[in-house]
Amino acid sequence: MAGNEVRLFVEDLEQPAGGGGGGGSGGGGASATELRIRTFDEFKSKILELEQEEKSPSTSKLQCPKVPPRLRSNVEDTNVYYEPQVMSFGPYHHGKPNLLAGETLKLKLAAAYFRIHKLSKDEIYGTISGDIDALKQCYNPESTGKYTIEELSVMLLVDGCALLHYILRVCLCGCFSHDEHGIRYRDLSRIHQDALLLENQIPYRILHQLVEKILPLNAYWRVILLEFFGMTDESTFSELLQEESFLMRKMKNGSCSPIIQFNNTEKESKPCHHLLDRYRTNFLGDERSINPTHLKTVACQGSVTDVKYQVMASFRNVKELMAAGIHIKRSPTRYLRDISFTSNGITACLRLPPITIDSSTETLFLNLIAYEMSSKVSHDFISYLRFLDCLIDHADDVKELQSAGVLQNCLGTHEKVAEFFNTVSSNLESNFHAYKDVRVKIWKHLKSHYNNRHKMWITQCLHTYFGSPWTIIALVVATLALFFTGVQTYVAVFRP
Repeated sequence: MAGNEVRLFVEDLEQPAGGGGGGGSGGGGASATELRIRTFDEFKSKILELEQEEKSPSTSKLQCPKVPPRLRSNVEDTNVYYEPQVMSFGPYHHGKPNLLAGETLKLKLAAAYFRIHKLSKDEIYGTISGDIDALKQCYNPESTGKYTIEELSVMLLVDGCALLHYILRVCLCGCFSHDEHGIRYRDLSRIHQDALLLENQIPYRILHQLVEKILPLNAYWRVILLEFFGMTDESTFSELLQEESFLMRKMKNGSCSPIIQFNNTEKESKPCHHLLDRYRTNFLGDERSINPTHLKTVACQGSVTDVKYQVMASFRNVKELMAAGIHIKRSPTRYLRDISFTSNGITACLRLPPITIDSSTETLFLNLIAYEMSSKVSHDFISYLRFLDCLIDHADDVKELQSAGVLQNCLGTHEKVAEFFNTVSSNLESNFHAYKDVRVKIWKHLKSHYNNRHKMWITQCLHTYFGSPWTIIALVVATLALFFTGVQTYVAVFRP
């Protein structure tokens, strides 16, 4: 019967990037399929079919995806930002003519890995080749289809061993000479950068399998990665190396490896897809490791209007926030999620994690953006960039953040840094829930401030006379001068 018929119109959302414009119903528009479901059994069957399609490898997000074409079209020189300069990892850029020297270097590093740790090549190759079907599903089928099973297994074997040996040599030994294995000094930083490109990743499970042969996957391995990422202080890592259970030994050929004498009770807190994913996780920080008061949700804080304004209301830049009595200070940690806001009614404090901007930052940020745009992870890093974009409009905003110890500018002029944040995340979708508690609190403080003249006067007075140490010193000196002048006048008039 017509009355029991249900019609569903499903648009084909997976269109090629940059293709076809409008959404009209004409022949050139988005295709649409009309599904007529006449019975409840057909409805259940269709739902089951859609669920199976979502779970299938062909429709699920790849663990090691390529940079979306939409992002490549927004960058002028994609070779610099998205493609390796010295060494390729994985199938996407393997065998390119400009990376042939890197292939030789990888073989030398892989050979050193086997030689130093006295491992069986056949055993490790068998481990990787036995899991090759699952590893292939991490990449775009077009890139892996041109290699045989053996070729892909050998490729991932060499890449994984070379990358792991390089990480251990750099982080544990501190003795990676620039001429060792024929590596030029200028290429050391480029290899670091190549290892964190989205299209230059190998599945993290390969590193797990290789590390398990020589190093337990516990806190020590995570600290090694943090050292490789540049996220640890020297004192933290030196104290770790001084422990008796983490001694280093020198080999006759000048290489070194750790003596394993500690337990393997601690596991990875959260599985990840690849090295860039691990970097992102450590960069953002675990939500559970941050003060819970910083992570309260808006749903428990106010009315529906508050929820509306926490998204729609735009931030003012740093200079205008400071004029409203909001001080900028460093967060106690470097986690990007550790952003908090507190207010006492008249003045307030916005705490931001410290961050360094240098010549390699743009490449790293663009690849982190590409990863969030091409995977199922939340857009938390993009949300952080959008947050800073709201705070930074001009060079003066960068100057204030640097004065507060929040931003370290190693890139150049303040104008260049302001332009970087204003463009790097433009037209990108952020996470609705990211920093929503901070957004609401800032909006409430600004609303209270501008609706109360007395608060505005007090804030202006504090900003004018107590905004910097020099104004405070000048005020104290002037007050003392008036006091001593009054005392001198009193003594002169009423001297007995």
